[in-house]
Amino acid sequence: MSAVAAEPLHRLVRVGAAAAIVGGGLRIASTFIHYHPDTAWLEALYGVIDVCFLVGLIAVYVSVAGRVGVFGLAGFLVALAGVASIVGPDAIALGVDFYRAGALVFVSGLAVLGVALIRAGAMRVSAWLWIATLGAALAARVAPEAFLVSGVCVGAGFVVAGLNLLRGSRLVQLNPRFGNA
Repeated sequence: MSAVAAEPLHRLVRVGAAAAIVGGGLRIASTFIHYHPDTAWLEALYGVIDVCFLVGLIAVYVSVAGRVGVFGLAGFLVALAGVASIVGPDAIALGVDFYRAGALVFVSGLAVLGVALIRAGAMRVSAWLWIATLGAALAARVAPEAFLVSGVCVGAGFVVAGLNLLRGSRLVQLNPRFGNA
């Protein structure tokens, strides 16, 4: 891949890295803010976090796509669908809490992507944090305080991933025969 063709991908990764760091930091901070439904500034905060996660997730995947295989792609797509479904106001329709369902899909996809990252030897700290996020989210069904742990883990996973991307570790390898773009 030529340097000219790679530049837009490098920009996407850098912007996504910054979004991951901002979104992760805000998610960690929001863990300690008491949630009040229908509070405009709080809904806006969560909207910013979710959009940052969306952009950050894309950057993470772009940077490791050539190494995480079909399993990593599947985790990415599931996580992407999950986070995309929770951007915006929380809704309950037909008895389904779309935020809770979307959040579970999101963290499940992150955990699958995390396993693929570990297998590829990439972003291991973020990968383990995202796997722990799923574990804590599931544990929250019986121990509600575990929800706080899941918020910190997912946020920290994005902060660490963003820092890794900014440092340029293992950037954009879409096709192994092209090497690092």
